[in-house]
Amino acid sequence: MRRLLTLCCFAILFGCGGGGGSPPTPAPLGLGSFWAVDFISNGSYVVNAAKVAEGAHCYVYLENGQNVDSTTINAIANQFDTVIYPTDTVAFGNEPNPGIDGDPKIYILLLNVRDGFNPGSPSFVAGYFDPTSKYALSSQNPDSNQKEILYLNVNPATQFIPGSIDFYATIAHEFQHLIHWEQKTHQRNVSDETWLDEAMAQVARTYCDYGPDYDSVFDYEHDANHSLTSFDETVGNYGMVYLWAQYLQEQFDPAAITLTSHSIFWEMLHNSATGIAEVNAALTAAGSTRDFTAVFRDWAVANYSGNAITWGGHPEWSYTSLNTRPGSYSFNSGQDTVTLPGLFPSSRLNLASLPMLGQWSLGYYSYTPATNGAATGTVIWNSSAASTKASFVNGKTSAASVFYNMTSGKSYPFTSDGYLIYTNPSATAIASTTTIVHTAIVPVTAGEATIEAAYSAPMVPRTASEALAAMNTSPVVRRLVQETGKPHRARIDSYLRMREQALRAEGIRPPF
Repeated sequence: MRRLLTLCCFAILFGCGGGGGSPPTPAPLGLGSFWAVDFISNGSYVVNAAKVAEGAHCYVYLENGQNVDSTTINAIANQFDTVIYPTDTVAFGNEPNPGIDGDPKIYILLLNVRDGFNPGSPSFVAGYFDPTSKYALSSQNPDSNQKEILYLNVNPATQFIPGSIDFYATIAHEFQHLIHWEQKTHQRNVSDETWLDEAMAQVARTYCDYGPDYDSVFDYEHDANHSLTSFDETVGNYGMVYLWAQYLQEQFDPAAITLTSHSIFWEMLHNSATGIAEVNAALTAAGSTRDFTAVFRDWAVANYSGNAITWGGHPEWSYTSLNTRPGSYSFNSGQDTVTLPGLFPSSRLNLASLPMLGQWSLGYYSYTPATNGAATGTVIWNSSAASTKASFVNGKTSAASVFYNMTSGKSYPFTSDGYLIYTNPSATAIASTTTIVHTAIVPVTAGEATIEAAYSAPMVPRTASEALAAMNTSPVVRRLVQETGKPHRARIDSYLRMREQALRAEGIRPPF
C-alpha cells in the first residue's frame, strides 16, 4: 500500500493522469529544445540549447547563455566516444540502440541544473538520467524528450569543472543508468533494485579508469550504519554501495571474464532476476563458490583492511586497490585531497552495547586495553539474534589475527587494539541491542552512546527536493565540504526512476 501511495504521489506531481478526462497529447519540442527537471518544484521546464559538438556516439548540446569553451566541449565528445561509451558498454551491456528516436547517438545536454544551488550551498546535482524520456509523448507523460539523453551540470559556481575527471566520471555514472534501464527494465521487463543500479553506476568510474571515488569512501566511513539492500538515499548509503561494487569488481571480474568473457556486472544485467538473486546468478556464472551471504561477510572485513593489509591465504579479506585506512588521499587526478579517519572514529570506542542492525547491514567498533599499563585486553560478544555474525581482528596483520566467526559468550584477547566487525547477513532487521563485555581504558561516555543509538532507518525522502534538503543539512556532507572546500555531488536518479514507475503502473510501455 505504501508503494502504491508513493506512485500515486509521483503521478500527481508530474502530471501522470488526473481526473476529468485526459488532456490532449502535447506537441513535441522543436530541435534544440529539451525538457529538464526542476528539482526545487519537482516539475519540468524547457531548456533551449545549441548543438556544439557531434561525435561517433554522441551529440553535445549547450544551454543558451552557458559558457563552456570549444576545446573542452570537443574533449567531452571525444572522451565519451573513445573511453566512456566503449568501456561502459563492455562492462555493463548495450544501451538502447537506435532507441526511441531511431538515432543511435546519445544526447549530452550541458546545462545549469535547477537544483537550488547558490554560493555556500553544501550540495548540487552533478548530472542525471531521466527514464521517462524513453516513453512516448502523451497526456500521461507530457515532458518526454523521446531521446536517449544525459544531463550534466555546468554551473560554474558548483566548482564542478567540465572536462575534469569527476565530470567524466559523472557521465559514465549516468550512462550506466541508461544501460541498466535498457537491460533490465526494457529488455527483461523487471524493475531492478535501486541499490544495485546505484552500485553499478558508482563503479562505472573504475572501469573507465577515473580513479577511486574518495568522496564516497569518506561518506561511508563517517556514516557506516546502513542497509546495503534497503536503500535510504543518504550519502553514507551511496558510499556503501560504491565500496561493495568496487569489491565485487576486484574480486570477481578476473574469473568472470575468463569464464564468460564478460564482467561480473554484465552477468548481473543479463539475467532476468533482480536484487540478491541477480547477484547470486552472476556469481555462479563466474564460477564462484561463494554466494551473496559469504561475499557480504568477507567484504565487511575487507572494508577494515583496505589494500594496506593483506592476510596470508585470504585475499577475500582485502581490496587490491582501494585503501580505506586512515590517511590523506589524492583523487580526481590530483585535483582533490581527502583525509580518511579509517572505519573506527573515536565515537565507536569501547562500546558496551552495539546498536540494532537493519537487514544486510554492518557496524565497526574499536577496543583498547585496560589502564595501568596493561598491554592486552579481552572482548566478549553476546549475540542478540541467531542471524547476526561477528568477526574480531586482534590488531595484527597475519590471518591468525582474524577470528572470522566469533562465538557468542567467548572471550577474545587482543594486543594494543582490537576491532569488532558486527554484521546482519539476513533480510530480517535485528530488533534488540547486543551487549559487549570488555576490558578497556574507560567505559563509553554518554556522548558516544548517543552517537551509536539504536538502529533506526532514515526516512526515505519522497521527492528530489526533499533529498537535496536532507543532504544540505547532513553533518557528513558539511564535514566533507569543510575539508575539501567544494560542495558535495548529489545523486537523485532514483527519484526519476519513481516517475517512470508511475507510468509503468498505468500499463504504459516504451514504443520501441
